[in-house]
Amino acid sequence: MSSVKSILNSTFFILHLFLLLFFFSIEAFSQASTFFTLLTYNCENAFDTIQSTHHQDTDFLPQGKQRWTRFRFARKMQRIAQVMLAADTIKPLDIAVLQEVESDSCLSYLVHQTPLASLGYQYLMTDAPDDRGMNLAIVYQPLSFHFINSQTIALSDSLLAAKGWLPTRDILHVWGRISSGDTLHIYAVHLPSQLGREEARQKRKELLRLMAQDIHVLLRQSPQAYILLAGDFNAPPASADIKTFARLCLSMRNLVAKLPLGSYKYRGVWEWIDQIWVSPSLAHLSTSVRTLSLPFLFQDDTSFGGRKPSRTYQGPVYLGGFSDHLPVVYHFPVSY
Repeated sequence: MSSVKSILNSTFFILHLFLLLFFFSIEAFSQASTFFTLLTYNCENAFDTIQSTHHQDTDFLPQGKQRWTRFRFARKMQRIAQVMLAADTIKPLDIAVLQEVESDSCLSYLVHQTPLASLGYQYLMTDAPDDRGMNLAIVYQPLSFHFINSQTIALSDSLLAAKGWLPTRDILHVWGRISSGDTLHIYAVHLPSQLGREEARQKRKELLRLMAQDIHVLLRQSPQAYILLAGDFNAPPASADIKTFARLCLSMRNLVAKLPLGSYKYRGVWEWIDQIWVSPSLAHLSTSVRTLSLPFLFQDDTSFGGRKPSRTYQGPVYLGGFSDHLPVVYHFPVSY
């Protein structure tokens, strides 16, 4: 099981509280605090510029194929910060579930050297054996999400060896207390890509099975638990893998399954591969889920017409955009 790094920087607590009271009136603050906002976002290759000794990142170095300079890295982090700030215009975003983040260096820069720096964000991330170095991260507001603990769900070494599979990304399970006093369980997900064909599909199925097993245990212990799955499932809701997972987790509800359009455009077709699932206790609340569809997140789709996400790279060509995925934003009410 891969280790999880936790950066707990308490020096921002008092500063953050002061900023909230300064920028928002007492009335606005009380209204804003009645809902919790979560963002899930595949950041598209958020690499640092330091060569890794244990995974393949040579393309994303200053001298690499993608010419990943310090300027491009800084711009990428600023873009992610811009998305997080735009996700909630009333108060600071509570949770961001980020995919395709390479290292602690990326997260440290994001929370300390962008416009997020004054807001006191903290984070956790995986350190998975994925050959590309793609990790999951949860960036959270310690005033609205009081971290309790975390664990990872991973394919065992014995299974990988028996099947002859390459290692892949873990699932990150984090739980903490929210302002209502409830414990919120978040499963951050980035399942293997369909580009890996049958091996990737089998690994995706096994990770979904392990996550379903974990959720079953949690709901047996606490039927009213607040459970939330968020991330890039790399398969749409109508796919066989996701339908199988839905049968394994009958009580969990996929919030994007019946929404129009999608979060990712592949060959002119929008798909919902970025998904949010919730347990019955959350499904019964008055919630909302949507893509963050602001103009700066799009570019013209010259091949298939309309618009598509404004991505950072198109193959080896640097475009300087945000990501090939749209962010997905979820709100649910909380009470005191």
